[in-house]
Amino acid sequence: MKKEKINSIKYKNFIDGLKLLNIRILSSGTSVDEKFLPPANLELNQRKKYIKTEGNIFKVIHEYTLKGIKNGEASPGFKIKVKYQIIYKSDIPITDDIFKIFSQTNLLLHTWPYFRQFVHEMTNRMGLPPLVLDVLKIK
Repeated sequence: MKKEKINSIKYKNFIDGLKLLNIRILSSGTSVDEKFLPPANLELNQRKKYIKTEGNIFKVIHEYTLKGIKNGEASPGFKIKVKYQIIYKSDIPITDDIFKIFSQTNLLLHTWPYFRQFVHEMTNRMGLPPLVLDVLKIK
């Protein structure tokens, strides 16, 4: 069976009919090595998935993991992990093709500001200089 290719009009219609109902943190965790001091290279990983619920309501689980690793070190000096749950209602049902585009663009617009703020606050609470992540750049 041939997969449907999503066109820009269909995606625009999906976005136009999209409502963000709720966003919350499901889990979070931080760790820092007691001897760690910046500078460090940052490594950011994300995992994203969606779950259809009832009608045209769907949940997205978006997990960020940020690690600070010093040159020459194997393990991170600090780690911050946050898992968000976002609930949406849409006029057009979500599909894998729509989610592929959505997860690389609009989803990031919804979660990145929260993650940036969380990282800034947690690095400060970890006794590190408050880390300000770059603003979001959508391709």
